[in-house]
Amino acid sequence: MNIIYLTLRKPDLTRPGIYPDLINALISKGHNVTVVYAAGRAGEGSSTLTSECGARMLKVPTGEMFGVGFIKKGINTLKLEPGLKAAIAGKLADEKFDLVLYATPPVTFANVVRYCKKTYGCRAFLMLKDIFPQNAVDIGLFKKGGIIHAYFRRKEKELYDLSDIIGCMSNGNVRYLKKHNPGIPDDKVILFPNTVKVSSEEPKGYDAGGAFGPGNDKLKLVFGGNLGKPQATGFLMDVIRYEGSPVYDKVEFIFAGNGSEAETVRKICDGRENARFIDQMPVEEYNRLMSTCDIGIVSLDVRFTIPNYPSRILSYMEMGKPVIGCTDENTDIKELITKEARCGLWCRSDDVPGFWKCIEELTDEDKRRTFGMNGRRYLEDNFDVSRSVELIEKYGI
Repeated sequence: MNIIYLTLRKPDLTRPGIYPDLINALISKGHNVTVVYAAGRAGEGSSTLTSECGARMLKVPTGEMFGVGFIKKGINTLKLEPGLKAAIAGKLADEKFDLVLYATPPVTFANVVRYCKKTYGCRAFLMLKDIFPQNAVDIGLFKKGGIIHAYFRRKEKELYDLSDIIGCMSNGNVRYLKKHNPGIPDDKVILFPNTVKVSSEEPKGYDAGGAFGPGNDKLKLVFGGNLGKPQATGFLMDVIRYEGSPVYDKVEFIFAGNGSEAETVRKICDGRENARFIDQMPVEEYNRLMSTCDIGIVSLDVRFTIPNYPSRILSYMEMGKPVIGCTDENTDIKELITKEARCGLWCRSDDVPGFWKCIEELTDEDKRRTFGMNGRRYLEDNFDVSRSVELIEKYGI
Protein backbone atom coordinates (compact mmCIF):
# COMPACT_ATOMS: atom_id res chain seq x y z
CA MET A 1 0.00 0.00 0.00
CA ASN A 2 0.91 3.64 -0.42
CA ILE A 3 0.15 5.20 2.97
CA ILE A 4 -0.03 8.86 3.93
CA TYR A 5 0.42 9.27 7.69
CA LEU A 6 -0.70 12.49 9.41
CA THR A 7 0.86 13.46 12.73
CA LEU A 8 1.58 16.41 15.00
CA ARG A 9 5.20 15.54 15.61
CA LYS A 10 7.97 14.13 13.44
CA PRO A 11 8.58 10.50 14.39
CA ASP A 12 12.25 9.64 14.95
CA LEU A 13 12.51 6.38 13.04
CA THR A 14 15.86 5.61 14.64
CA ARG A 15 14.29 5.43 18.11
CA PRO A 16 11.77 2.98 19.59
CA GLY A 17 8.19 4.02 20.24
CA ILE A 18 4.67 3.05 19.26
CA TYR A 19 4.60 5.26 16.15
CA PRO A 20 8.21 4.85 14.88
CA ASP A 21 7.93 1.09 15.43
CA LEU A 22 4.69 0.99 13.43
CA ILE A 23 6.08 3.02 10.54
CA ASN A 24 9.26 0.94 10.40
CA ALA A 25 7.25 -2.28 10.50
CA LEU A 26 5.01 -1.11 7.65
CA ILE A 27 8.07 -0.22 5.58
CA SER A 28 9.68 -3.59 6.30
CA LYS A 29 6.52 -5.28 4.97
CA GLY A 30 6.93 -3.44 1.67
CA HIS A 31 4.49 -0.57 2.18
CA ASN A 32 5.38 2.97 1.11
CA VAL A 33 4.88 5.52 3.89
CA THR A 34 4.78 9.31 3.52
CA VAL A 35 4.71 11.11 6.87
CA VAL A 36 3.08 14.56 6.92
CA TYR A 37 3.90 16.35 10.15
CA ALA A 38 3.55 19.76 11.74
CA ALA A 39 6.72 21.51 12.86
CA GLY A 40 8.16 24.92 13.59
CA ARG A 41 6.44 28.25 13.37
CA ALA A 42 3.74 29.17 10.92
CA GLY A 43 5.25 31.02 7.98
CA GLU A 44 8.73 29.78 8.86
CA GLY A 45 9.82 28.74 5.38
CA SER A 46 7.91 26.49 3.01
CA SER A 47 6.95 22.85 3.29
CA THR A 48 9.80 20.46 2.50
CA LEU A 49 9.75 16.84 1.34
CA THR A 50 12.70 14.63 2.29
CA SER A 51 13.50 10.94 2.76
CA GLU A 52 14.58 9.30 6.01
CA CYS A 53 14.96 5.64 6.98
CA GLY A 54 12.88 4.45 4.05
CA ALA A 55 10.01 6.90 4.62
CA ARG A 56 9.25 10.23 3.01
CA MET A 57 8.86 13.16 5.39
CA LEU A 58 6.76 16.20 4.50
CA LYS A 59 7.48 18.94 7.03
CA VAL A 60 4.74 21.58 7.34
CA PRO A 61 5.40 24.78 9.35
CA THR A 62 2.10 25.34 11.18
CA GLY A 63 3.05 26.56 14.66
CA GLU A 64 4.57 25.08 17.79
CA MET A 65 2.44 22.35 19.38
CA PHE A 66 4.63 21.29 22.28
CA GLY A 67 6.22 23.21 25.12
CA VAL A 68 3.77 26.10 24.74
CA GLY A 69 0.83 27.31 26.81
CA PHE A 70 -2.69 25.92 26.52
CA ILE A 71 -4.07 28.95 24.65
CA LYS A 72 -1.22 29.10 22.13
CA LYS A 73 -1.43 25.37 21.57
CA GLY A 74 -5.17 25.73 20.96
CA ILE A 75 -4.62 28.49 18.39
CA ASN A 76 -1.93 26.50 16.60
CA THR A 77 -4.18 23.44 16.62
CA LEU A 78 -6.71 25.43 14.63
CA LYS A 79 -4.01 26.21 12.04
CA LEU A 80 -3.27 22.54 11.46
CA GLU A 81 -5.97 21.75 8.93
CA PRO A 82 -5.35 24.53 6.41
CA GLY A 83 -1.57 24.18 6.74
CA LEU A 84 -1.44 20.40 6.25
CA LYS A 85 -4.04 20.47 3.49
CA ALA A 86 -2.14 23.14 1.55
CA ALA A 87 1.15 21.24 1.90
CA ILE A 88 -0.37 17.99 0.66
CA ALA A 89 -2.04 19.77 -2.25
CA GLY A 90 1.24 21.45 -3.16
CA LYS A 91 3.60 18.49 -2.81
CA LEU A 92 1.55 15.29 -3.17
CA ALA A 93 -1.57 16.09 -5.20
CA ASP A 94 -0.46 14.11 -8.28
CA GLU A 95 0.40 10.95 -6.36
CA LYS A 96 -1.66 7.90 -5.47
CA PHE A 97 -2.39 6.75 -1.93
CA ASP A 98 -4.39 3.76 -0.75
CA LEU A 99 -4.75 4.75 2.89
CA VAL A 100 -4.63 7.84 5.10
CA LEU A 101 -3.53 6.90 8.63
CA TYR A 102 -3.73 9.21 11.66
CA ALA A 103 -4.10 9.22 15.43
CA THR A 104 -5.85 11.36 18.01
CA PRO A 105 -4.84 13.77 19.36
CA PRO A 106 -5.77 16.03 17.68
CA VAL A 107 -9.35 15.76 16.41
CA THR A 108 -8.72 18.61 13.99
CA PHE A 109 -7.56 16.46 11.08
CA ALA A 110 -11.07 16.15 9.62
CA ASN A 111 -10.68 18.50 6.64
CA VAL A 112 -7.28 17.01 5.80
CA VAL A 113 -8.71 13.50 5.91
CA ARG A 114 -11.64 14.60 3.74
CA TYR A 115 -9.25 16.11 1.22
CA CYS A 116 -7.15 12.94 1.07
CA LYS A 117 -10.18 10.70 0.61
CA LYS A 118 -11.55 12.90 -2.17
CA THR A 119 -8.21 13.41 -3.93
CA TYR A 120 -6.89 9.85 -3.72
CA GLY A 121 -10.05 7.80 -3.33
CA CYS A 122 -8.37 6.13 -0.34
CA ARG A 123 -9.65 4.67 2.90
CA ALA A 124 -9.16 6.42 6.25
CA PHE A 125 -7.88 4.66 9.37
CA LEU A 126 -8.10 6.40 12.76
CA MET A 127 -5.92 5.15 15.61
CA LEU A 128 -7.94 6.41 18.58
CA LYS A 129 -5.37 7.21 21.28
CA ASP A 130 -7.22 10.04 22.97
CA ILE A 131 -10.96 10.68 23.42
CA PHE A 132 -11.07 14.46 23.18
CA PRO A 133 -12.70 16.80 24.18
CA GLN A 134 -14.24 14.73 27.00
CA ASN A 135 -10.83 14.07 28.57
CA ALA A 136 -10.27 17.84 28.82
CA VAL A 137 -13.69 18.32 30.39
CA ASP A 138 -12.95 15.59 32.95
CA ILE A 139 -9.91 17.41 34.34
CA GLY A 140 -11.46 20.88 34.19
CA LEU A 141 -9.68 22.43 31.20
CA PHE A 142 -13.01 23.69 29.89
CA LYS A 143 -16.72 23.20 30.56
CA LYS A 144 -19.00 20.69 28.94
CA GLY A 145 -21.55 22.42 26.71
CA GLY A 146 -19.47 25.60 26.37
CA ILE A 147 -18.34 27.12 23.08
CA ILE A 148 -14.92 25.44 23.14
CA HIS A 149 -16.37 22.05 24.01
CA ALA A 150 -19.06 22.35 21.34
CA TYR A 151 -16.50 23.20 18.66
CA PHE A 152 -14.18 20.29 19.43
CA ARG A 153 -17.06 17.85 19.93
CA ARG A 154 -18.29 18.76 16.45
CA LYS A 155 -14.79 18.15 15.03
CA GLU A 156 -14.60 14.84 16.91
CA LYS A 157 -17.90 13.61 15.41
CA GLU A 158 -16.80 14.77 11.98
CA LEU A 159 -13.55 12.81 12.25
CA TYR A 160 -15.39 9.66 13.34
CA ASP A 161 -17.80 10.03 10.44
CA LEU A 162 -14.98 10.40 7.89
CA SER A 163 -12.99 7.47 9.23
CA ASP A 164 -13.62 4.12 7.56
CA ILE A 165 -12.00 2.29 10.46
CA ILE A 166 -11.62 3.42 14.09
CA GLY A 167 -9.02 1.42 15.99
CA CYS A 168 -9.49 1.56 19.77
CA MET A 169 -6.73 0.80 22.28
CA SER A 170 -8.81 -1.45 24.54
CA ASN A 171 -12.19 -3.11 24.93
CA GLY A 172 -13.11 -0.33 27.34
CA ASN A 173 -12.39 2.20 24.61
CA VAL A 174 -14.62 0.26 22.20
CA ARG A 175 -17.51 0.19 24.66
CA TYR A 176 -17.16 3.88 25.54
CA LEU A 177 -17.00 4.99 21.91
CA LYS A 178 -20.11 3.02 20.95
CA LYS A 179 -22.08 4.15 24.00
CA HIS A 180 -21.40 7.85 23.49
CA ASN A 181 -21.52 7.78 19.68
CA PRO A 182 -24.40 5.38 18.91
CA GLY A 183 -24.50 6.43 15.25
CA ILE A 184 -21.12 4.80 14.49
CA PRO A 185 -21.64 1.46 12.68
CA ASP A 186 -20.36 -1.54 14.64
CA ASP A 187 -18.24 -2.78 11.74
CA LYS A 188 -16.30 0.48 11.70
CA VAL A 189 -14.86 -0.01 15.22
CA ILE A 190 -12.08 -2.54 15.91
CA LEU A 191 -9.70 -3.37 18.75
CA PHE A 192 -6.31 -1.86 17.83
CA PRO A 193 -4.02 -1.95 20.90
CA ASN A 194 -0.83 0.01 21.42
CA THR A 195 2.09 -2.08 20.19
CA VAL A 196 5.88 -1.92 19.99
CA LYS A 197 8.65 -3.86 18.34
CA VAL A 198 9.47 -6.30 21.10
CA SER A 199 13.19 -6.81 21.53
CA SER A 200 14.41 -10.39 21.21
CA GLU A 201 16.74 -9.78 24.16
CA GLU A 202 15.62 -10.98 27.54
CA PRO A 203 15.08 -8.22 30.12
CA LYS A 204 18.36 -7.37 31.84
CA GLY A 205 18.95 -7.29 35.56
CA TYR A 206 20.26 -4.33 37.48
CA ASP A 207 22.91 -2.17 35.87
CA ALA A 208 25.16 -1.44 38.83
CA GLY A 209 27.41 1.04 37.04
CA GLY A 210 27.14 4.62 35.87
CA ALA A 211 25.12 7.56 37.08
CA PHE A 212 21.97 5.51 37.58
CA GLY A 213 23.48 2.60 39.50
CA PRO A 214 21.61 1.55 42.67
CA GLY A 215 24.15 2.97 45.13
CA ASN A 216 21.84 2.08 48.02
CA ASP A 217 19.38 -0.59 49.13
CA LYS A 218 16.23 1.44 48.52
CA LEU A 219 13.36 0.12 46.44
CA LYS A 220 13.25 2.31 43.33
CA LEU A 221 10.00 3.34 41.65
CA VAL A 222 10.15 5.11 38.30
CA PHE A 223 7.66 7.28 36.45
CA GLY A 224 8.86 7.99 32.92
CA GLY A 225 7.33 10.13 30.19
CA ASN A 226 4.92 13.05 30.06
CA LEU A 227 4.35 14.87 33.34
CA GLY A 228 1.05 16.67 32.89
CA LYS A 229 -2.28 17.10 34.63
CA PRO A 230 -3.77 13.92 33.07
CA GLN A 231 -0.98 11.91 34.73
CA ALA A 232 -2.15 12.76 38.27
CA THR A 233 1.18 14.36 39.19
CA GLY A 234 -0.43 16.10 42.16
CA PHE A 235 -1.42 12.74 43.59
CA LEU A 236 2.08 11.35 43.04
CA MET A 237 3.53 14.33 44.92
CA ASP A 238 1.18 13.53 47.81
CA VAL A 239 2.49 9.96 47.70
CA ILE A 240 6.15 10.95 48.07
CA ARG A 241 5.30 13.26 51.00
CA TYR A 242 3.32 10.61 52.89
CA GLU A 243 5.26 9.27 55.87
CA GLY A 244 2.67 6.86 57.24
CA SER A 245 4.10 3.66 55.76
CA PRO A 246 6.56 1.38 57.58
CA VAL A 247 8.64 1.22 54.38
CA TYR A 248 8.73 5.00 53.81
CA ASP A 249 12.47 5.26 54.44
CA LYS A 250 13.22 2.28 52.19
CA VAL A 251 11.77 3.73 48.98
CA GLU A 252 13.02 6.19 46.35
CA PHE A 253 10.89 7.73 43.60
CA ILE A 254 12.42 8.76 40.26
CA PHE A 255 10.54 11.02 37.85
CA ALA A 256 12.03 11.26 34.34
CA GLY A 257 10.45 13.32 31.57
CA ASN A 258 8.91 16.65 30.73
CA GLY A 259 5.50 18.26 30.38
CA SER A 260 3.34 21.03 31.80
CA GLU A 261 3.82 19.87 35.41
CA ALA A 262 7.51 18.97 35.15
CA GLU A 263 8.78 22.13 36.83
CA THR A 264 6.39 21.68 39.75
CA VAL A 265 7.55 18.08 40.14
CA ARG A 266 11.18 19.20 40.01
CA LYS A 267 10.70 21.78 42.75
CA ILE A 268 8.96 19.32 45.06
CA CYS A 269 11.62 16.65 44.49
CA ASP A 270 14.53 19.03 45.07
CA GLY A 271 15.95 18.58 48.53
CA ARG A 272 14.00 15.43 49.28
CA GLU A 273 15.84 12.24 50.17
CA ASN A 274 13.15 9.96 48.75
CA ALA A 275 12.64 11.53 45.30
CA ARG A 276 14.64 12.59 42.25
CA PHE A 277 13.70 14.47 39.11
CA ILE A 278 15.57 13.85 35.84
CA ASP A 279 14.98 15.79 32.63
CA GLN A 280 13.84 13.97 29.53
CA MET A 281 16.75 11.91 28.25
CA PRO A 282 17.75 9.89 25.17
CA VAL A 283 16.16 6.45 24.89
CA GLU A 284 19.43 4.64 25.64
CA GLU A 285 19.90 6.62 28.85
CA TYR A 286 16.27 6.07 29.86
CA ASN A 287 16.63 2.33 29.35
CA ARG A 288 19.74 2.33 31.55
CA LEU A 289 17.76 4.18 34.20
CA MET A 290 14.93 1.66 33.89
CA SER A 291 17.36 -1.23 34.37
CA THR A 292 18.28 0.13 37.80
CA CYS A 293 14.67 0.48 38.97
CA ASP A 294 12.37 -2.05 40.61
CA ILE A 295 8.83 -0.88 39.82
CA GLY A 296 7.17 1.19 37.09
CA ILE A 297 4.32 3.62 37.80
CA VAL A 298 1.31 4.22 35.54
CA SER A 299 -0.99 6.99 36.77
CA LEU A 300 -4.08 8.83 35.59
CA ASP A 301 -6.23 11.56 37.11
CA VAL A 302 -8.98 10.02 39.24
CA ARG A 303 -11.59 12.30 37.62
CA PHE A 304 -11.41 10.70 34.19
CA THR A 305 -14.66 9.24 32.91
CA ILE A 306 -13.07 7.92 29.72
CA PRO A 307 -11.03 4.69 29.61
CA ASN A 308 -7.52 6.01 28.99
CA TYR A 309 -4.87 3.37 28.28
CA PRO A 310 -1.33 4.81 28.75
CA SER A 311 1.29 3.42 26.38
CA ARG A 312 4.04 3.94 28.98
CA ILE A 313 3.15 0.57 30.49
CA LEU A 314 4.64 -1.14 27.43
CA SER A 315 8.18 -0.06 28.30
CA TYR A 316 7.81 -1.45 31.83
CA MET A 317 6.48 -4.74 30.46
CA GLU A 318 9.28 -5.00 27.92
CA MET A 319 11.87 -4.47 30.65
CA GLY A 320 10.22 -7.11 32.84
CA LYS A 321 9.32 -4.61 35.57
CA PRO A 322 6.26 -4.97 37.82
CA VAL A 323 3.74 -2.13 37.64
CA ILE A 324 1.78 -0.09 40.14
CA GLY A 325 -1.24 1.42 38.41
CA CYS A 326 -2.98 4.33 40.12
CA THR A 327 -5.89 5.51 38.02
CA ASP A 328 -9.57 6.33 37.84
CA GLU A 329 -12.17 3.56 38.05
CA ASN A 330 -13.18 3.80 34.39
CA THR A 331 -10.03 2.73 32.61
CA ASP A 332 -9.70 -0.99 31.93
CA ILE A 333 -5.93 -0.80 32.35
CA LYS A 334 -6.79 -1.96 35.89
CA GLU A 335 -7.98 -5.25 34.38
CA LEU A 336 -4.83 -5.48 32.23
CA ILE A 337 -2.54 -5.07 35.24
CA THR A 338 -4.37 -7.23 37.77
CA LYS A 339 -6.21 -9.88 35.69
CA GLU A 340 -5.11 -10.16 32.06
CA ALA A 341 -1.33 -9.69 32.24
CA ARG A 342 -1.09 -10.10 36.04
CA CYS A 343 1.89 -7.77 35.96
CA GLY A 344 1.34 -5.68 39.07
CA LEU A 345 -1.02 -4.00 41.53
CA TRP A 346 -3.61 -1.24 41.33
CA CYS A 347 -5.20 1.49 43.46
CA ARG A 348 -7.29 4.60 42.87
CA SER A 349 -5.32 7.76 42.21
CA ASP A 350 -6.79 9.48 45.25
CA ASP A 351 -5.81 6.74 47.69
CA VAL A 352 -2.35 7.60 49.02
CA PRO A 353 -2.31 4.91 51.75
CA GLY A 354 -3.51 2.41 49.14
CA PHE A 355 -0.55 3.24 46.93
CA TRP A 356 1.81 2.61 49.81
CA LYS A 357 0.08 -0.73 50.51
CA CYS A 358 0.99 -1.69 46.93
CA ILE A 359 4.61 -0.71 47.57
CA GLU A 360 4.68 -2.71 50.79
CA GLU A 361 3.42 -5.80 48.96
CA LEU A 362 6.05 -5.36 46.28
CA THR A 363 8.93 -5.31 48.74
CA ASP A 364 8.78 -9.07 48.13
CA GLU A 365 11.45 -9.65 45.47
CA ASP A 366 9.93 -12.94 44.27
CA LYS A 367 6.58 -11.25 43.74
CA ARG A 368 8.23 -8.44 41.77
CA ARG A 369 10.04 -10.95 39.59
CA THR A 370 6.85 -12.94 38.91
CA PHE A 371 4.83 -9.85 38.00
CA GLY A 372 7.66 -8.59 35.78
CA MET A 373 7.98 -11.81 33.81
CA ASN A 374 4.20 -12.09 33.48
CA GLY A 375 4.15 -8.65 31.90
CA ARG A 376 6.97 -9.49 29.52
CA ARG A 377 5.24 -12.66 28.30
CA TYR A 378 1.93 -10.85 27.85
CA LEU A 379 3.64 -8.13 25.83
CA GLU A 380 5.24 -10.69 23.53
CA ASP A 381 1.92 -12.47 22.97
CA ASN A 382 -0.38 -9.45 22.59
CA PHE A 383 1.43 -6.16 22.00
CA ASP A 384 4.01 -6.83 19.29
CA VAL A 385 3.88 -4.34 16.40
CA SER A 386 3.24 -7.15 13.91
CA ARG A 387 -0.34 -7.22 15.22
CA SER A 388 -0.88 -3.56 14.27
CA VAL A 389 0.53 -4.16 10.78
CA GLU A 390 -1.78 -7.14 10.26
CA LEU A 391 -4.82 -5.06 11.26
CA ILE A 392 -3.87 -2.17 8.97
CA GLU A 393 -3.33 -4.59 6.09
CA LYS A 394 -6.67 -6.28 6.80
CA TYR A 395 -8.80 -3.16 7.14
CA GLY A 396 -6.80 -0.60 5.18
CA ILE A 397 -7.70 -1.80 1.71
